[in-house]
Amino acid sequence: MNILPDYILLKPTLTLCMICLCLFGCSTVPPTQYQAAVENGNNGYSHVQLSDNQYRVLFKGNKTTDEDDAKNYALLHAAELTTAQGYTWFTIVDSDLDVETKELTRVGPTTTKPVRGETTCGLLGCATPSSPNYAGGEVTTKQVKENIMSSLLITMGKGEPKTPLKVFDAKQLAQNLR
Repeated sequence: MNILPDYILLKPTLTLCMICLCLFGCSTVPPTQYQAAVENGNNGYSHVQLSDNQYRVLFKGNKTTDEDDAKNYALLHAAELTTAQGYTWFTIVDSDLDVETKELTRVGPTTTKPVRGETTCGLLGCATPSSPNYAGGEVTTKQVKENIMSSLLITMGKGEPKTPLKVFDAKQLAQNLR
């Protein structure tokens, strides 16, 4: 005889299900958002001043960060940095996109078609013996994206640029990318 109501007996099962759902929900890594890198080498944006008006701007993302997002976040930081330094425009002297990968190796069993023997017939019928043909382990290797880094070398300026088609208006670019 069960003296507890049925819904109380379901609580441990429901609790276990909720824990499993939470764990599986946390197993996927979200892409790196537009944020400052806390330390050198961490995910997010950063910059290094090279001269009065020249900077190297970096954005580092994780394995789920899209390449276009990494490029746009580096551009956005370049635009914000330009206005923060009192300049109105910048030009890109050099740019680079680096995708860091790691090699993932998997070993699994392989089989080929079974080896068939000769058919023999007797009083009770015919039989064809066969056995699996184990060929050893199959090794597969693939490249998996680990991190992505977009790097820009920019020169900042004020006033009317000498080559207006090769510059970015910092305020307008920042507004468009936000």
